[in-house]
Amino acid sequence: MVILGLGALLGDPACAVLKNGELQAALEEAKITRGLRPGGVPHASIAECLRLAGANRNQVECIAIARPFSRGPEAEFHVALRNQFPKSEIVVVEHHLAHAASAFYASPFEQATVLTLDQAGDFRCGARWHASGNQLHLDKEWYYPDSLGRLYGAVTELLGFRAAADEHKVQWLSASGDERFAPLFREVVSETARLDSSFFDGNRV
Repeated sequence: MVILGLGALLGDPACAVLKNGELQAALEEAKITRGLRPGGVPHASIAECLRLAGANRNQVECIAIARPFSRGPEAEFHVALRNQFPKSEIVVVEHHLAHAASAFYASPFEQATVLTLDQAGDFRCGARWHASGNQLHLDKEWYYPDSLGRLYGAVTELLGFRAAADEHKVQWLSASGDERFAPLFREVVSETARLDSSFFDGNRV
C-alpha cells in the first residue's frame, strides 16, 4: 500500500511517501524549487518522493492531510488533489495525532508517553498520549489560550523577531542564554501547560 502524506496549506509545503508502512521519502517543496512559497499542492516534491519510492500516482491508495475541506483554500486544495489522484482515498489526520504518530512510530520504544505541544494546531495547544504497539490513546488535551507556543511566540517578538515565523532563531540563540529569567517563567507556566493569563494583554506579554 502506498500512502502519500501532505503538509501544504499553511506554507512550506512538503510531502512524504510510505510503502507498506515504511517511510520511503520525505521532502519539502522548497528544497527542489529553491525558494519559499505559500501553501498549495507540492507538485515537485510529490513527483520526487514517488520516484524515490519506486511508485507512481496510480499506485497511491491513500492521501493523508492535516486540515478538513471546509471552504476557500482548503476546498481548492481538495479539488486539485481530486484532479491529480481521482482514485485515492483522502483522509484528514488530526494535527496533534500526526505529531504524536511521527514521534512514536519513528522511535525504538514499544510503549511510551507522548507529549505534543505547539501554538494552536486544530484549536488544541497540546495533547498527551499513551502509545503501545501501533496504537495511540489520547489521555489529555490542552486548549487555547494555555499554549506554550503562544508564550514562545511572545518571547520571540519581545526579542525583536517575528512571532509565528522566527521561533527557530530564538531556539538557536537559547544555547547562549542564561537562567536569569527562569523564576519569571516558573510564575507564568505551572507544572502543566497552563498559562497565567494575567501576564498577557491579548496575545502580547
